[in-house]
Amino acid sequence: MAKVRLAPSLGFCEGVQRAFALAEKALSKGSPVFLLGELIHNRDALASLCMKGARVVSCVEDIPSNAVVVTRSHGIPRDLAESLSAKGVRVVDTTCPKVKKVQVLAKRLEREGYKIVLLGERSHPEVQALLSYLRKGVVVVSTKSEWQQVFQRNSPPLAVLAQTTFPRSVFQEFTDWVQENALSWVRIVPTLCDETEIRQKQLERFIAENPEDIVIVVGGKHSANTRSLFVLAQKKGARVFWVENVKELESLQLPFQCSFFVTSGTSTPGFVVAEVAAYLEQWGAE
Repeated sequence: MAKVRLAPSLGFCEGVQRAFALAEKALSKGSPVFLLGELIHNRDALASLCMKGARVVSCVEDIPSNAVVVTRSHGIPRDLAESLSAKGVRVVDTTCPKVKKVQVLAKRLEREGYKIVLLGERSHPEVQALLSYLRKGVVVVSTKSEWQQVFQRNSPPLAVLAQTTFPRSVFQEFTDWVQENALSWVRIVPTLCDETEIRQKQLERFIAENPEDIVIVVGGKHSANTRSLFVLAQKKGARVFWVENVKELESLQLPFQCSFFVTSGTSTPGFVVAEVAAYLEQWGAE
């Protein structure tokens, strides 16, 4: 039997747990419940809600006027919020409080006269929602070459925020670059999710202490914070596999006579992690 060690922090984070609980509470009321987009980036979690009667739709037009609409935990763009209000549906807002905090902070900095630079993925729902609430153009960058160009073309005052699930290692690289180039007029505002940071630090520490072990990252393929864990493990030189669930794990060609370390994204249900761990514990038993 294989040796399996679990990360101290696994399963849903508080924000995702809150969103999931709000969706379940809405389903218990009996009214038609529609999820506007992916509530969270995990297909197994969404499937469990759909089994209880939830329906996932991509546009407001697909929602009847008497329905309950559960918005995604990443936040909802201004135009969608206005469309839902005009439709007259009852909205259950599950936006993560930490994401809302970034939105409030960005709007305040904009009012103070700062040009906003955001470290993140422009196509990510959290970023799209944030951009919709700001009046001035926001520059979104994710790589060193991109931010170097931005700071060559733009003058102060600049304020830099980050998508809450942006990789901590890249954010630190940016911070170091600003200090090395003596850009004292750049205001860096820490907005990374502490839970995401904690999981990345746990993974870094484990790899440093157990470089021969295989890392299994469990989470949805659309999840930014899960991707950050996978990329971090690769950068640290670990043998790493990224799986959504135990079914995907079963299709992999894993080596025998090895030890595993299991970590997960913040939108991965605990039962999915438990199934993966149970499978790995039996690996090589025969």
